[in-house]
Amino acid sequence: MNEFFRSIASLFVAFFTLCGFISSPYDKPADNTGGGDPFITEDKNGCYYTYTTGSGITIKKIKAFDDTTVTDEKTVYSVGNDGIVSSIWAPEIHKIDDRWYIVACAVFDKNTVPKGTMPLAKEYTEHSDYYRYGFVLESDTDDIFGSYSFKGFLSPDGMNNIDGTYLKKDGKLYYVCSAYLDIAHQCISITEMENPYTLKGESVILSKPEYYWETKGWKVNEGPAVLYNNDDIYIVYSASGYSSGYYSLGMLTLKGDNVLSSKDWHKSPVRVHYHRPSKDIYNAGHCSFLYRDDGTYMVYHATADKDYSKTPRLTYIRKVEFIFNHPFFG
Repeated sequence: MNEFFRSIASLFVAFFTLCGFISSPYDKPADNTGGGDPFITEDKNGCYYTYTTGSGITIKKIKAFDDTTVTDEKTVYSVGNDGIVSSIWAPEIHKIDDRWYIVACAVFDKNTVPKGTMPLAKEYTEHSDYYRYGFVLESDTDDIFGSYSFKGFLSPDGMNNIDGTYLKKDGKLYYVCSAYLDIAHQCISITEMENPYTLKGESVILSKPEYYWETKGWKVNEGPAVLYNNDDIYIVYSASGYSSGYYSLGMLTLKGDNVLSSKDWHKSPVRVHYHRPSKDIYNAGHCSFLYRDDGTYMVYHATADKDYSKTPRLTYIRKVEFIFNHPFFG
């Protein structure tokens, strides 16, 4: 009985915290100097943090998952390598078996990659996004600060894409990304993988911008992040233009067993995380998830002003509360 009352009390605390009536230690940025598209991972050797710099991929060893004080760092990849000419965005670091894999995206030299396919674009259109792809680096050893090898770019069904991540289910690996239907028109796509750097089979579009909160500024579904809770799988993504003042998070829930079937995914008709003006948190988006013994944490970026031009993107961390197995992000 005591356990029951403790559970009920925890639900009330979670509810009032999420509604903003109770302050959370995570209402302040974990990194108040920057951190667009942040990603944090942990292993037995420590905690590591990376984010978009544009010019390369830098891994920072930090004091703790919620303390981004840097104790060591290394730039492991830079613009100019492997035909990349600009805009290295949204790096993620994943440990698969005994190797680290970095998934990121960039604009490639048009002479080194084919022009991408945007199904809704006019054929004569020319734009740098036609040469923007996800790509994968593989560590040469099990040392996260060691050397990395470029394994190639990823192009599901020939489409340009950004913000790639991995989804795992039933022993299979999938590439989830934001694929371009047209310039400034992005959707969430999934493709099975043969290994962490090779796509296998056709891609499937899981979500397109359709609700009003997904189309502000321009039509955007981007920054997919996979959330696991026991046997449940979710994809939390960013919606609307990042500088529109309406950037927010939406969510897909796997309702069936087939991750490659769009019919097996349910899309929330409302945003699941957005502005918290009382805490000076605006334009919340591009998240990732960190699983710890004391629960699951969402790492995301937001701005301190609704006007994107007045503030840098800052890294925030927030504990995910599961109420009746449904995730709440505050």
